[in-house]
Amino acid sequence: MEQQRGDLLDISGLRVVFNTYAGQVKALNGVELWMNHGERLGVVGETGCGKSVTALSVMRLIEEPGEITSGALWFEGRNLAQLSENDLNSIRGKDIAMIFQEPVAALNPVMKVGAQIVENIECQRRSADAGQIPDKRAFSEIMRDMLGRVGLDWQRTENLYPHELSGGMAQRVMIAMALSSKPKLLIADEPTSALDVTIQAQILNLLNKLVRETQTAVLLITHAMGVAAQFCDFIAVMYAGNVVEYGSVQSIFRNPLHPYTKGLLNAVPKIGRTDELQSIPGIVPDLIDPPSGCRFHPRCPYRKPDCDTLEPTLRAAKTEPAADRHHVACFLYQNDA
Repeated sequence: MEQQRGDLLDISGLRVVFNTYAGQVKALNGVELWMNHGERLGVVGETGCGKSVTALSVMRLIEEPGEITSGALWFEGRNLAQLSENDLNSIRGKDIAMIFQEPVAALNPVMKVGAQIVENIECQRRSADAGQIPDKRAFSEIMRDMLGRVGLDWQRTENLYPHELSGGMAQRVMIAMALSSKPKLLIADEPTSALDVTIQAQILNLLNKLVRETQTAVLLITHAMGVAAQFCDFIAVMYAGNVVEYGSVQSIFRNPLHPYTKGLLNAVPKIGRTDELQSIPGIVPDLIDPPSGCRFHPRCPYRKPDCDTLEPTLRAAKTEPAADRHHVACFLYQNDA
């Protein structure tokens, strides 16, 4: 085993494909990500860049026609890519929990909310305390405590069905369910995308408060650079199945290196900004037949001859402090290409 870069999670060379009638979609092209206990990492990028597929890969929830073809998913020294389904079930929900993008769709439509949270707690405790008789009364107390901590009236909420919840309530229920087992890593896939602005702020503030209390690490998937800047310690920028830049929030916003990261930041409105917002020219490539070399080169204003044929690797940016862990995959900063 290679030395891990993060003591909690280290994703190395992750490749995922989807076999379709139109051809093989090369969704992830050697993703590199790592994080330590208690850190919050934001994964940002355009729609279709591979953010959610990366999250589902960590949970080993890629289903046919998709498959993980190569790569390692180290979690606390165990390679999730090589574990059996039984071993994975002892980790999913307990050590790694996930808040899905559409909370109502992720809940069982024919079970009351309280019963679903209790069932989740019971499953995790059963795997941890094999052979012991489950204390359902204690599980109900945990459920009610968690609903209260996310700002819901448990006496009313526990007897509601998912279709009776508003979007904000459903997301709070998912947060309560995910954090009820006190996971070491929480994956939040666009937790505020379907909510209005005021509810988004409430959910982010709530999530921020709860993960600080529990010291849970968070992998946050979002389109919004502002959300990542507000919530996260580190940011990974993805484009067309690759992580093109990785570093601390301060280093990414203060000194963005990759042309794609610069394009994303130039498209973000800011208070006091008077110039026109700049869009990134071109479109996201078709991942059935992606460009050779660097996948961003057809849209890149700094394109070099090597970009057409050679694939840049994610390397440390020597201009940044080591604590910022700033890495970039671009030939502008790799003189040996």
